[in-house]
Amino acid sequence: MFNIINKMFDVEDWQQLLIFLALSAVVYGVFHIVSVALLKYAPRFFQFILRLKNENVETALAHSFAKPIAIFLRCTGIFFAVQILPFTPSVNSVISPVMSTVMRIILIVSVSSAAQNFVVNIPVFFDNISRKHPALTPTLLSFFTKVMQALIIALTVVIILKELGYDVNGLIAGLGLSGLTFALAAQDTASNFVSGLVILVDKPFGVGDWISVAGMEGIVEEMNFRSCRIRTFDNALISVPNSKISGDSVTNWTKMNLRKTNITIGLLYSTSKQTMQTVCEQIRRRLKQMPEIKTDSILVRFDKFSRSSLDITVSYNSYPIPAAQHFALKEKVQYIIMDIVAANDTDFAFNSLTVYNAETAEQ
Repeated sequence: MFNIINKMFDVEDWQQLLIFLALSAVVYGVFHIVSVALLKYAPRFFQFILRLKNENVETALAHSFAKPIAIFLRCTGIFFAVQILPFTPSVNSVISPVMSTVMRIILIVSVSSAAQNFVVNIPVFFDNISRKHPALTPTLLSFFTKVMQALIIALTVVIILKELGYDVNGLIAGLGLSGLTFALAAQDTASNFVSGLVILVDKPFGVGDWISVAGMEGIVEEMNFRSCRIRTFDNALISVPNSKISGDSVTNWTKMNLRKTNITIGLLYSTSKQTMQTVCEQIRRRLKQMPEIKTDSILVRFDKFSRSSLDITVSYNSYPIPAAQHFALKEKVQYIIMDIVAANDTDFAFNSLTVYNAETAEQ
């Protein structure tokens, strides 16, 4: 047994080997303790070094860098612990290059992981900037973080392959040809992607807005770079390609400054001129007393002689209120109209048809 160990380690006896193993364990233990302490006290460390006052930023920085650094420290501990061991020259000539390559790859992966974590937390770091610059919407920030993550991963893979001795130039050339083929086969996806960028920059609507587009109407639940998901008022979820939205007109009802309401009421033909004028005036006066309605937009007029009724048009603009409250206001106005009509001894007309019998008329 000792002969096998003798071929691996340049030691004279078991005792000497145990001393080196113990020393190796101590070295790893030190690095391990430092990594654990880093994970535990990282937020305080960043607060002390950078003099930060935002707790969210401290936590984001800790999550971005602490774990990759801690993993790298543990791997470094393993590297030095192995280096301390007294390997024979033949074994050392094999282990040293492998360990060096592995450590370089671990360093690359650690830096890449820290960079990706930092990119993911960009919305936290730029929270105040987003408030000052509305153009930097959460969706747009999310897009850029995903693109940057993809670039970091691609760069990491290329560097690792180069470390392993692969011909990166040939690989990139091959990927270029494959990318061209893929681009030709994915024109619709590219169109949706570009349209998604246009929508995010132009901002005709946002998540939570009530819109009408391409014959559909509902609340926008999600926006990404392929499609927008709209929840209709029937509670159906529709996924609309961005290219279709970009090529169509979009009505954003949420951005209305005022809501237009038109109500037509028909009174009996037996209603007198004086009663018609009184009804119009009373409706107009009551609407002006309602704070939800813009007073200079109120229009109450005797509109026309319909086939079965004398029509009065009631039109007004109300200030921006949610759909449910808008319909509640309209209901309230219609109840007021009913009360006014009833108080003036007239009534609402309904569609009717008068038939004259020729024989009865002759008699």
